[in-house]
Amino acid sequence: MIDFNKIKNKVKKQQAIILSRIRRLRHDDPFSTVDRSIIVEPGTDAAALFGHEQVVVLENQLKRELKETEAALAKIKKGTYGICERCGKRIDPKRLEVKPQAVYCLKCKNELEAKKN
Repeated sequence: MIDFNKIKNKVKKQQAIILSRIRRLRHDDPFSTVDRSIIVEPGTDAAALFGHEQVVVLENQLKRELKETEAALAKIKKGTYGICERCGKRIDPKRLEVKPQAVYCLKCKNELEAKKN
């Protein structure tokens, strides 16, 4: 049986951690005091540009993770949490304990991964 409160708390903690990491990345961005739309201008310090590019990549990854956690919280609220989006069967509670934001059962996830390769 799925303990929705336990999972909801875990997902909320993940959400808070992700938001904290995004704020820290933005603060540490070498371009944080400059227009972030700058790509390359003559005289731009290569190290600052490289640092900014790393921040952008990491921030985009964190934003994807944030969307996953927000989707999991929305599903918990709607009562559709723990149901595979592909086959409609229940996702194994052990899988949800490991990855609370999982949207596919293990069988469907493996099949989708196999199609990619």
